[in-house]
Amino acid sequence: MDRIVFFTVLWLFGWSQYAPAQPRPEETENKVHTIFIYNFTKYINWPEEYNKGDFVIGVLGETDLLGELQKMAKEKSVSNRKMVIKRYHNLDEVDQRCHILFISTPSSGQLSSVLRKTKGRPTLVITQKDNLGRAGSPINFVSVNGRYKFEINLNVLEQYGLKCAQQLKTIAIMI
Repeated sequence: MDRIVFFTVLWLFGWSQYAPAQPRPEETENKVHTIFIYNFTKYINWPEEYNKGDFVIGVLGETDLLGELQKMAKEKSVSNRKMVIKRYHNLDEVDQRCHILFISTPSSGQLSSVLRKTKGRPTLVITQKDNLGRAGSPINFVSVNGRYKFEINLNVLEQYGLKCAQQLKTIAIMI
């Protein structure tokens, strides 16, 4: 009997190595956020003078989201424009023509400095930490009952000269 149990366990262990691995929660979150960011390019309008040349998505700070964005940029474009992903180690590196700036969670303490630096230009700032939508982030990723969602602070978004399509407003948590 012990031999049967031993070989059954051995056989099950062998097959378990071939079972599909479940992605880590942060991998899933990064993929969902990448899809959200790409779709924001379709449903948010930038002023006409920003609709020429490369479409720049910047990432401020350390995050695994950078790799997912780089994969996306190889496969997708924004209105027939090349998507360029840039990593910024600090706020001073952020380009004048950065269309979207994602602030990593470790860098989220810099939100007020980012908002001051980007004031007056159409840069869509995106964060992913509770209460940052109310703190002035135009878009903030949140989790609600285990589901990935995003908040839109419409007043701030419009102050940046950006316009949001109604379709996006209907699925967002409006602040």
